[in-house]
Amino acid sequence: MLFAIISLALPLTAGADVLIEPRNDFFDQHINDIVYLRRDFYVNGRNGFVSVKTEPGSTSEIAVLTNGEIHQIQYTYDHNGSIWGVFDVEAPNKPFQEWQRGWVLMDDLLVVYDAISFEEDFANEISDYSGSIDTLFEQNELVFWKYPGSGVITQVWDESAITDPNRDFREWWTSYLFYTDSDGREWIAFPSMVKQWICLSDPSNHNIPAFNPAPEPEFRQPGDEHLRSPGGLPPPVLIIILVAAVAVVTAVLIRVFWKKSNTEKAETRSEK
Repeated sequence: MLFAIISLALPLTAGADVLIEPRNDFFDQHINDIVYLRRDFYVNGRNGFVSVKTEPGSTSEIAVLTNGEIHQIQYTYDHNGSIWGVFDVEAPNKPFQEWQRGWVLMDDLLVVYDAISFEEDFANEISDYSGSIDTLFEQNELVFWKYPGSGVITQVWDESAITDPNRDFREWWTSYLFYTDSDGREWIAFPSMVKQWICLSDPSNHNIPAFNPAPEPEFRQPGDEHLRSPGGLPPPVLIIILVAAVAVVTAVLIRVFWKKSNTEKAETRSEK
C-alpha cells in the first residue's frame, strides 16, 4: 500500500513537466488586441497563490506563484471582460534557461507602487512644464528617482552620459510633467511609459529624503482552500501526510495480524 501511494505521487511531477513543453502562441495570434503595460506586480491570489495559464481562460497550468512574489507584467489582454496579464516564465529543469510566456488574471495581482501610482495619487498637483532644462546638462551627475519622495534612485548619469548626444532628451520632448513638493523642491518627469523623475532644484543630490515612501502592500489572507493546489492536485505536504498515515496504519495492521497469528498457533499447540 505504501509503495502504491508513492507510485501514484510520481506522475504529478511528470505531469507538471509536460505542461511546460508547449509553446504559447496566443500572444502572436492576438497581437492587435494586446495592450502594453510593463509594470511590476505582487502576486496576490485569493488562496495564497496564483495559477499561471498557457493562455487567458485556459485550464492548462504552467506554473504556480506564491503571494508576495514580484513579477513584471509586460502586456494585458481583455478576455471576455476579464483582464489578463502576460509575463515570461522560466521553465524549470530546462537547459539554457528556456522561457515561455504565461498568463495570469490581473485581479489576482497587486501593483507595486511606482511613478504611475504616484501620478494617479497626486494628479491635482502635477502639471505640464515647458520651461528650460538646460541646467540639467551642466551638471556632473544626474540622479533619477522612482518618483518624488520615493527615496529610491533608479539610475545615475555621469558626465559622459550627460554629454552623450544620444541621451539628450531635449531632442525627444518639449514638455515634461512638473511637481513641487512640500519643501519647495521642483521635480520633472519624462512622458514615457516607464517614468523617472529628476529633482530640477537639486539634480545631483543622492540624499533627498524619502518623504513619500511607498505604502505597505495589503495581501489577501489565504482561506481553507490554500491546502489544495491548483487543478485539484494534492500539494506535496499533503502527499507526505497521506503516506505517513498509510505507513502507520499498515504497521498497526501488521502488528494486529501478527499477534492474532501467534495466538492462534499457541491455541492449536495447546489443543494438541
